[in-house]
Amino acid sequence: MRKVEGNSAYIILGGGLSGLSYAYGQIRKGGRSAIVIEKENTIGGLMKTLRLNSFLFDLGPHIFRSKDERIMLFVKSLLDNNYFNVSSNPSIFKYGKFFDNVIPVLTFRNIENLPGEIRDKAKRELQSYQTSTKNISCETNFEECIRSQIGETLYWEFFGEYTKKFWGIDPKKLSADLAPKKLVIGSEKSYAHLTTGFEKPTEEIYPTTGGIYRIIQELEKKIRVAQGVIITGAKVKKLEVEGDKIVNVVFEKDQEEVEIPTHDKQVISTIPLTEVAKMLGITTNLKYRGEIFIFIKLKGEKMFDFSWIYFHDSSVIFSRIYEPIYYSVYNAPKGYTSLSIEVPSSVNEVYWNDKNLADKVIEQLLDLRIIRKEQEPSVLAVEKNAYAYPIYTFDYKTQLERIFDELKYIKNLEVIGRTGSFKYLNMWECLKWAVY
Repeated sequence: MRKVEGNSAYIILGGGLSGLSYAYGQIRKGGRSAIVIEKENTIGGLMKTLRLNSFLFDLGPHIFRSKDERIMLFVKSLLDNNYFNVSSNPSIFKYGKFFDNVIPVLTFRNIENLPGEIRDKAKRELQSYQTSTKNISCETNFEECIRSQIGETLYWEFFGEYTKKFWGIDPKKLSADLAPKKLVIGSEKSYAHLTTGFEKPTEEIYPTTGGIYRIIQELEKKIRVAQGVIITGAKVKKLEVEGDKIVNVVFEKDQEEVEIPTHDKQVISTIPLTEVAKMLGITTNLKYRGEIFIFIKLKGEKMFDFSWIYFHDSSVIFSRIYEPIYYSVYNAPKGYTSLSIEVPSSVNEVYWNDKNLADKVIEQLLDLRIIRKEQEPSVLAVEKNAYAYPIYTFDYKTQLERIFDELKYIKNLEVIGRTGSFKYLNMWECLKWAVY
């Protein structure tokens, strides 16, 4: 085993947005150097942008937004003010129609667009709610929280079926933390989400060129200029503990084990919390939801004025699509557009290893008339991420508390970030370490 000595004060596990943000923040505050260890051959984590021929694809539809003006200004400066103002404008596709987004406002238009019997049932339920005292129950689970606000029919049509499909488990087993608590029926559509605190975003931006990865690239430049070290293709294998400290981080690179002594250093982990727990002998039932991304090119012009489109029907393989040129005209060459299609799947499920998945997805897109044969759809790549989303089961907080109770005795370990701390964080929250 090869040993690496150094004077870096911080060893950062994971080279995604949180890891790079922390590394830069320490450098900016006082020149405290850091070593970033990333298992993939490229940094970025979920903020990668794939360049496939002349097409650019992010891993999911990323728009940068922030409640914090200081963080927003920091990102604008990173991008040298080369960005587009882009608005979140999602849609839902079901029954062969496009429906409005439903958080925080479920529109009258959506109810009227439902098939007759379903629409009439939903209206009867809403009427009974209006003539009685509605007891909203958001202390139990996701399903109960939504049903207590809008009734059984609208819950299933606009929340239940999709949630079961996306997370792969019964919504009764999901925490109410995932559910909006102030749903209203109204005229004007709006956008909010768990990662916005269920509030409407203000300013939203997207890099002019290079995809969302531009933010990662600019952070990387700043770290390297300050002599920070970023090691890619290095999978963390062991965290060796003596007493109340991690004394060695062992990773594998190029089929060789490398050891970094850490008894006098701080270890910052952004890698999956479940992996850290396993290395430290802590048992947990926490799980992440994986995503399969299928990238296709299409002849023709821009197709949609939606930032992304949800597909609720459980018979449809994919849960969401987005068109990259909605975000930047430079994400596809002239005369072409493209689609990124997301299939929710954990590693032990059938789609994860389905070699024909991309062909099945294209066939369904054609059947739904989302794309046409004359656009000559062609698969450019399939990408998988096993740790895309932390799954908030109804008991996840109890499990987290137990893990953190055990971790607190390790004095030189801190877990941060979306994947590292098992929190559904937005990009701006992962950048706070760079700014504050």
